[in-house]
Amino acid sequence: MWVDFDYLSLQSRVWVFQSNRFLAAEEQDSIDAHLKSYIEQWSTHGAQMHASHLLLHNCFVVIAADEQKQAASGCSIDSFTALFKKFGEHYNLSFFDRFSVAHKSNSEVVVSALDDFKMLINEGLVTENTIVFNNLIALKEELLSNWELPLKESWHKRYL
Repeated sequence: MWVDFDYLSLQSRVWVFQSNRFLAAEEQDSIDAHLKSYIEQWSTHGAQMHASHLLLHNCFVVIAADEQKQAASGCSIDSFTALFKKFGEHYNLSFFDRFSVAHKSNSEVVVSALDDFKMLINEGLVTENTIVFNNLIALKEELLSNWELPLKESWHKRYL
């Protein structure tokens, strides 16, 4: 069952998928519609999930599920992961590129290849205070409070 993201518990589990490039408006509309339809039918072991999704900054898709109502099984997680692989094939992009780093530059979100990100650090264009996105968060509460962090406070600090 798709529910408004704002109505999900702060303890709802989240999965953040970052595209390796910005999504065009048509791509976002299509992905949004497919995800809403998918989540409407999403169940685990026959029980309906209470879940939602968000598209943020033209490159992130967040799936959230209230696991206090129904826990997501491995198979149910695999099914939406497969959906993101299909999106990648259809739109010629990847939501699984671990060599892509999203960060802010002058309040604008930038998606950089890891080598380019390291070069920006070496050139001083990315500093310890540059905002990066911690896509390893697990809860809605963390999305709201710890998703955007200064580089020095994130796992990305190893590149400093």
